[in-house]
Amino acid sequence: MGNWTVDVTPRTISGKEETRKLDWTKLEQHLQEIGTLHTSIYRLARDLSPALVLSGYWFFKHPGLMFLGPGWWYIPRVSLLEIAMLGGVTLLSRMATGNGRTSRDELLHKEMASSFLAAFLCSLLIYPALLAKLDWVSSLRVDSGFFLATSLLSLLFLAIACFIGWVSIDSLIPKREVLIIGTGNGGQAAFEEMVDSPVYNVVGVLDDAFVGTPAMRDRYLGGLQSLELLLKENPISVVYCSLPVKSMYEPIQQVIAICEKFGVEVRHSSHLFQTTIAKLNRKPGKNYSILSMVRDDSTRYAKRAIDILGAGALLLLTSPILIAAGIAIKLTSPGTIFFSQDRYGLHRRRFRMFKLRTMVVNAEVLQAQLEHQNELGGPVFKIKQDPRVTKVGAFLRKTSIDELPQLWNVLTGDMSLVGPRPLAVRDVLKIEDSAQLRRFSVLPGITCIWQMSGRNNVDFDNWIRQDLEYIDKWSLLLDLKILIGTVPAVLWGKGAM
Repeated sequence: MGNWTVDVTPRTISGKEETRKLDWTKLEQHLQEIGTLHTSIYRLARDLSPALVLSGYWFFKHPGLMFLGPGWWYIPRVSLLEIAMLGGVTLLSRMATGNGRTSRDELLHKEMASSFLAAFLCSLLIYPALLAKLDWVSSLRVDSGFFLATSLLSLLFLAIACFIGWVSIDSLIPKREVLIIGTGNGGQAAFEEMVDSPVYNVVGVLDDAFVGTPAMRDRYLGGLQSLELLLKENPISVVYCSLPVKSMYEPIQQVIAICEKFGVEVRHSSHLFQTTIAKLNRKPGKNYSILSMVRDDSTRYAKRAIDILGAGALLLLTSPILIAAGIAIKLTSPGTIFFSQDRYGLHRRRFRMFKLRTMVVNAEVLQAQLEHQNELGGPVFKIKQDPRVTKVGAFLRKTSIDELPQLWNVLTGDMSLVGPRPLAVRDVLKIEDSAQLRRFSVLPGITCIWQMSGRNNVDFDNWIRQDLEYIDKWSLLLDLKILIGTVPAVLWGKGAM
């Protein structure tokens, strides 16, 4: 492909977030991107549709057929024929729908077609069994109703899955900032696929020799040497590397090494070889391989559910404490009850964190005069006898009551109950070792290992080491241990300033 005549002057990443582009004509592509139609729950419901319809018919037609007598709850009256019918339609439905379709084209059409095919084959399977109990006319009528009901139920499950996927894209799933490495054929294909996606926000492209399309021109950020600086200064969560493996192996290794340092996910096209007969066996809907820097499986949904339930319950339980603290703050010092500040969160994305105000109103202005008294070391500023702290604030900080408003940040998804503490913008800008920025590869939390092991008694390097240890060893059990260990640390005011 020939080079385009374009202005390849490097540009900077725009801080303006793009509006989501929800296009019904691209619904199939969007559902592929979030994997809605490939989830286990949807596939299970789809495959069980014939069995559900058959069971529903039996209960409706003969309420006492399945369970009858004083032992109905533990001695079901199910014949071998009925068991065979349920097992047969479930197995046949599973075979007809399958789960190995990998094409991104006409996904919804194929889902509907396979549902109709499964319903038709299952109706053929049960027709001889119906003849054993009914005449051929009644059997045909019941069989036709079974086909219609199964088809409608399968389509209902499909519609629900599409609706959930659409709502998730529109409201629940945050856009992921993507940086594309390479402007050749692979980079152009990735750019075209992601640029109009409501799931991704292409913040720019990098290449030592720009050969991209005119549409990529406005997002060209320079050569590969710019990667580390861009990751350090911008909230980028995915780097898509489209460089050819054979001729660019070393640059690809350098890209991966830099992304590992920052904890940024790396993706590379799965189509590494040109073939005429062989086909790639890959996960449905995915045209790329993923190098994840953090654990990324179904347990993250459990963690989010625990965050929502835990934060909601704690907000309700601690609301009297929050009200009392708010009154005390208002009566003892001028200013607002709450204090908010920009902090760095997941993938170095800024968010507004809330606390109860424990200092004088102009505390951030006065900090510049106290920098020489910093006792913690490193980029973080902490002093034990901070003159900016009010009398009520000292008690709130010692008991960690001032942190309770962050439960709201947990509910909004900016934080988690457990995770590395969010750092202020001033602190992050002073970090010199880029490897320490890997702590931002997970959601920040209200408490973590640092919190229960002495807080401000731990120096900055050990603090970061504990955060990275948490990221590498994360599990739900570790979160539980940290939550339990935080209670005595807070009660005794261990390491509080």
